[in-house]
Amino acid sequence: MMMIQQSAWSVSPHTLLRFWEDMKNETTDRVIAETLAVAPFLDGMSAGHLGIMAECAMPGSFLGGEMIFREGDVANRFYLIREGSVALESRVGESNPIQIQTIGPGEVLGWSWLFPPYLWHFDARAVEPVKVLFIYGSRLREYCEDDHDFGYELVKRMAEVMVRRLQATSWQLFEISNLALRSQWEALQLAAQLGNTASSGPKRFRPARTSIQNKTQSIQKNDRTT
Repeated sequence: MMMIQQSAWSVSPHTLLRFWEDMKNETTDRVIAETLAVAPFLDGMSAGHLGIMAECAMPGSFLGGEMIFREGDVANRFYLIREGSVALESRVGESNPIQIQTIGPGEVLGWSWLFPPYLWHFDARAVEPVKVLFIYGSRLREYCEDDHDFGYELVKRMAEVMVRRLQATSWQLFEISNLALRSQWEALQLAAQLGNTASSGPKRFRPARTSIQNKTQSIQKNDRTT
């Protein structure tokens, strides 16, 4: 089980305290071993390399709605999701975040810790209560420098994660672009219709005759004929 100082984290103190509580309430070594053993991300990795991963891991959790990390913050870790789901979101200026993808149990959260400039490229938010295996990326980078075979395995696997995330982002932006184009086309059609209506000239408003007006005109007509 790894031991790290709070200064090495870029998570809130409340989250850090909850991680320590999770470690007390669960059999840490068992949780780490079971999570690493069934993670598709680590399928086929040697026992020795899995042992390195275990040295840098600890169980943790996030509350529903809690931000796990924010775009632009320092990336020094990643997570294997054990339970729950996480939304990946991107922000454009001051607008509301755009949801890129939702990931769940067995999936990897975070790849920016392995590639410079080591900053998160998305926001990550817990959609519901989430249990994770926290893996300290900064220490893993040191192991990668010492063991190039281990480094190759991690880079290869993380590159696959990165490609999937970027593909999901491209598709989402494509959908948003199509929606924007459809909205612009509908606005142009509406403007054209309004322009055609205006070019036909002003129309006078002629209120419908009431029943009293009709009866009055009928009486006046009868008086003239008698």
